[in-house]
Amino acid sequence: MKKYLIILLITGCSITAFGQAKDFKTELYMGVTGGMTFTKVRFYPNIIESFYQGNAGGIMFRLISEPHIGFQVEVNYTQKGWKEDSAGYSRRLNYISLPVMTHINIGQKAMRFTLNFGPEMAYMISESAQFNPQRTINPGETGYREYFGKPVDTQLDFLFTAGLGMEYHLKSGGAIGLEGRAYYSLPNLFSTKTYTYKMSQLNGAQVKMTYLFQLSKKKKAKK
Repeated sequence: MKKYLIILLITGCSITAFGQAKDFKTELYMGVTGGMTFTKVRFYPNIIESFYQGNAGGIMFRLISEPHIGFQVEVNYTQKGWKEDSAGYSRRLNYISLPVMTHINIGQKAMRFTLNFGPEMAYMISESAQFNPQRTINPGETGYREYFGKPVDTQLDFLFTAGLGMEYHLKSGGAIGLEGRAYYSLPNLFSTKTYTYKMSQLNGAQVKMTYLFQLSKKKKAKK
């Protein structure tokens, strides 16, 4: 995976350098996004989990100030979590997140391929847990976890996010996009001083649709 990302970065930079001598119009976009998340928690010692499916949506701003490269800022509401099928247990974590990413696009005409990557900061606004069927697992029973009934210790999350996608740009100036993303959290959800888990980091993927509104175009002078 790292090899492919490096190839894409080199390709994007090469295209950018080639386009410097051409006439270029700065592009400013605002967009709305919506999609689904699929997340787990990387526990150590390991816990058998399945992906938790949640929803995500938000708004984004993108500025492309050079040929094929710019930056993108988003404000999103994202549902994450994990599931333990053997215990019938799931927990949902609701976040407000702020990704600040480098944007690279490949393509001159209506269809463009995109690469977005960069850091993200998220704040957990609420969480909820559920047993199905509704029951309580007591200490000593099979499937009991020491965090049952207890909140996570870390509300502030720092992540690295990367996404690949494609966009179709309309003659009106707007665009419709589809993107797949992966993200990896750095902090542990549960304190290593309180719990036996040495690692409890969120990670997962997201699939989302975007509709972009082009706000302005500013013609740049030839170089």
